[in-house]
Amino acid sequence: MLSGFLRCAAKSVFHHYAHCWSHCTCADTRKAFQKNLSTTISLFTRTEQVFTRVGNFPDRLAIVDDNGHYTYRDVYRYSLHLSQKIQRALECFDGDIKEQRISILCPNDVSYVVAQWATWMSGGVVVPLSGNHPAAVLEYVVQDSQSALIIVEEKYVKLVTPVAERLGVKCVLLPGYNLSQESSDNKQLERCDTAPVPDAGYVVTDWRNRGAMILYTSGTTGPPKGVLTTHGILRSQVTTLVRQWEWNQDDVILHVLPLNHFHGVINKLMCPLWVGATCVMLPEFNTRRVWDYLLKTDNTEAPRVNLFMAVPTIYAKLIEYHTKHFTQNHVKDFIYSVCQSNIRLMVSGSAALPEPILKKWKGISGHTLLERYGMTEIGMALSNPVHGVRVPGAVGTPMPGVEVRIAMENPTKNHCSYTVIAEGNSTETKVRPGMEGKEGELLVKGHSVFREYWNRTKETKESFTLDGWFKTGDTVCYSDGVYWILGRSSVDIIKSGGYKISALDVERHLLGHPDIADVAVVGAPDITWGQKVVAVVQLQEGCSLSQKELKDWARHRLTSYSLPSEMILVEEIPRNYMGKVNKTDLLKRFFPAPSKY
Repeated sequence: MLSGFLRCAAKSVFHHYAHCWSHCTCADTRKAFQKNLSTTISLFTRTEQVFTRVGNFPDRLAIVDDNGHYTYRDVYRYSLHLSQKIQRALECFDGDIKEQRISILCPNDVSYVVAQWATWMSGGVVVPLSGNHPAAVLEYVVQDSQSALIIVEEKYVKLVTPVAERLGVKCVLLPGYNLSQESSDNKQLERCDTAPVPDAGYVVTDWRNRGAMILYTSGTTGPPKGVLTTHGILRSQVTTLVRQWEWNQDDVILHVLPLNHFHGVINKLMCPLWVGATCVMLPEFNTRRVWDYLLKTDNTEAPRVNLFMAVPTIYAKLIEYHTKHFTQNHVKDFIYSVCQSNIRLMVSGSAALPEPILKKWKGISGHTLLERYGMTEIGMALSNPVHGVRVPGAVGTPMPGVEVRIAMENPTKNHCSYTVIAEGNSTETKVRPGMEGKEGELLVKGHSVFREYWNRTKETKESFTLDGWFKTGDTVCYSDGVYWILGRSSVDIIKSGGYKISALDVERHLLGHPDIADVAVVGAPDITWGQKVVAVVQLQEGCSLSQKELKDWARHRLTSYSLPSEMILVEEIPRNYMGKVNKTDLLKRFFPAPSKY
């Protein structure tokens, strides 16, 4: 009972002092408010959240974007100001909007961070939207999440206003934080060294089990579902990555990924902000600009980047640019040298990394890309090491605090039962005798696993085994001391003539063909074999390739039953913003179901 009172008191005191500071013009009084605030809230130290850590590094550089440079103090103050707007819009005057969902639509810049922090300061749940999505998708997410409010940066007002009007949802306009321009909002947020930040030990004690964020799945195998995580789960996901990938205050990461997916939100944004590092944010991926930042040799205008994380298609585009524009040997040597001396870690994720891309990037930069495996529902579960051998095509071993199983359903018993092939954690994996390399579904347990699919009780229940393991839907195997992802059980495992074929494995081999630029392998219905292996191929510019030529080339690299029995040439493989192919859509496009009469 007393702890509940202290939690309420901490929150009430914090919002009271913050409100008083924001409306006070006397410098001495503001300093007094700040002193009292820091002294009071330091008494209530239980559970951290990213913005409560600002007191550890208020004057360090947090964000660099195309509009300016922002310290942690700046971001905190902007967020506090927006938090008050949120509370007024929702007519909430006790400082807690009680887990109401807030959709946010902002560019890849400081405004996104401000909207995220402000929602959490208000006690709300963040629902990130993407400006690259059509209005119909935005409407689906806002409606499905039952958002009470949309925070929209002025760039997207025209896109989101009709959606808000149709759904009857309020909007709060977020101004662009351009420090080089004067505006009424910027004047209100004029830089001030006496701006309050939380004490270095400040936390809100009742947030561990409260909803924090709903990220929607990419929808490559079905309708997007809202994945609800709590503040405690986010903390577990972030702190695990911070330890495993050795994040520190001196790190500077270049951010070019969408901010409505786990990769962009957690791995590339919350991790650096958690430790006081710097995030350089580009509004979108631009090949030339990324190369410019990777090759910076000074700290003028923006700090020098030492971390880079991306999806395989981005690395493919960087390699293509390198081939076209960096043709002289001394330039190539310079690039190799700069990447080796300046950049400590490069990571690839969100989609399978083709081995040709890994090898080409190694030749260009000297870096063996760190491959890892994660999902919106579980965070990062498996990772190659920062130090040590990284096996191409493999995703390493379990992260600290994560338990995994490889299991196969037992068809002779109840449908909920399964047989464990292998089971492991960050220190060891045990395999049943004689089952090394045997494939099965990956099951995951740990503090990083999501709470539920929003408003989908049945789907949530069905996604866990009776003994509490999350069923990832991915087929994997354990061999040579590491885990291998064979693909989504629903679309990447092709069952042909009694054989199980990994579409991802076939893709990796076909991408080694010199005339193939990109490929997606699918299992199409076949009356004789059940499914047949079909390669949807994008050729290199100016190249030609026949089905027979591809098959003859592949015979020396693939088993006979894995050889593509059909090849479809396309101008471009359709991929989403995270580099994933919707294979269900591909099958519908090239192998439509027969009409029913």
